[in-house]
Amino acid sequence: MAVDSDKPRVLIVDDERLHLNMLNSMLKDKYQIKVGINGVQALERALSEPQPDLILLDIKMPDMDGFAVLQKLRKDPRSRGIPVIFLTAMDAIEDEARGFETGAVDYITKPFSSAIVHARIKNQLTLQQSIKETLMAQMQAVALEKKVGALQRSLTSSVLNQPEAFSDIVSNSSRMQAVFHYMEAVSGTGEPVLVTGETGVGKELIAKGLHRSSGRTGKLVSVNLAGLDDVAFSDTLFGHKKGAFIGANQDRKGFISQAERGTLFLDEIGDLAPASQIKLLRLLQEGIYYPLGSDTPKTMDVNIVAATNRDLNDMMARGDFRQDLFFRLSAHNIKLPPLRERQEDIGLLTEHFLKEAAIAMDRPILTPPVELIKLLELYSFPGNVRELRALIFDAVAQHQSGSVLSMKSIQKTIEERRSTAYKTDSLVDGDGEIVPLFQAHGQLPTLEEAESVLVAEAMRRSGGNQGIAATLLGISRPALNRRLNRRLRHLIANKK
Repeated sequence: MAVDSDKPRVLIVDDERLHLNMLNSMLKDKYQIKVGINGVQALERALSEPQPDLILLDIKMPDMDGFAVLQKLRKDPRSRGIPVIFLTAMDAIEDEARGFETGAVDYITKPFSSAIVHARIKNQLTLQQSIKETLMAQMQAVALEKKVGALQRSLTSSVLNQPEAFSDIVSNSSRMQAVFHYMEAVSGTGEPVLVTGETGVGKELIAKGLHRSSGRTGKLVSVNLAGLDDVAFSDTLFGHKKGAFIGANQDRKGFISQAERGTLFLDEIGDLAPASQIKLLRLLQEGIYYPLGSDTPKTMDVNIVAATNRDLNDMMARGDFRQDLFFRLSAHNIKLPPLRERQEDIGLLTEHFLKEAAIAMDRPILTPPVELIKLLELYSFPGNVRELRALIFDAVAQHQSGSVLSMKSIQKTIEERRSTAYKTDSLVDGDGEIVPLFQAHGQLPTLEEAESVLVAEAMRRSGGNQGIAATLLGISRPALNRRLNRRLRHLIANKK
């Protein structure tokens, strides 16, 4: 039978099978149940994933009593926050008092009353949820205060203190300059930074800029989280001890250790598995971690930068991404604009990539034709800067002669991609927006009228350049000339 993952998880620990069975029968309809019959199992199952939301713990057990178990649970940061309700014999006043001193949140006396058991568990889970909501609200307030403070600091100066930190990011855009100022203001706070934006906008370069401007002496270490299951995530970040699992023939440092006193860049954070989200949240909350196979905690000394091209707000609404993790990661938030919203950078980036391609292919640096920049500015670039780089490199590779770059390969690629992205009854404008060709219930334009409108719009967007207009329309230049001449003859005939 499938387990309802939305049910709260309760661990029941008692060395008497009768009591275990009784409590399991009472609770199994409302809770996911784990059981243990001694103190060792209590500790193992309290720490195993997914961890319980609450523990019912018997006091009188032969190998390790409930007090000893609770003391160990409270010392371990992984289980410190789990509420524990003691199971005790009737009239055991001393046990109850000692239990509260040790850290129990409540007690239930034997024999069990179903109503009391349910009421005590519900009270504690409701209290824990209220505490979590309060902490989350506090985290949001603190995050907002930090963002406002960083923004204020970034606005007090028009000059970057460390422009060399951002030298790998080619831009004259005012929006990107504002991003650089914000990065400079937040990079030294030690708080996590969340970088969002479409694919190809340069999120890893932002992480590099944050690392450089932070002044930290360690390395920048990057890890792509996409496709990592929970075990691979733990081993990648935390490392392992020799013998931790089959094939672990020697100790291995995790990426956190490799990035010590530096920056850890977690790319594709939106693809992180639910169990791994819990581990990352715990790491951010407590600042310690355990290599696989080790019981000795290590302290984290890294700046965290996370990035994603996914909509985390939408994922949180669907329950696919934890809210508390989001607020931990987004103490500072950088949203990168897509290339189509910083068109002033297209010419600059084109020249930069032409130089880069020339060096990579050991060729002379080619000059971009004026028409090329206009064509590129009219393209929506779903792949952003990465796509522009690929277009330029491919054009340089295919260029045959002359000092001016041939536009043929770029025009052909853009035509093909426009054709693939075309949607029936609609067009994509220069800002990537879908524009209807006609109203659903309105009068249809004739083919001649529709053609006339499209040709006129293409000529307007291209600034009168017929080659670019033909590319926008997905036709050859001679075909466009024929349509323009036909339109001109039509206009002259109408005037007569």
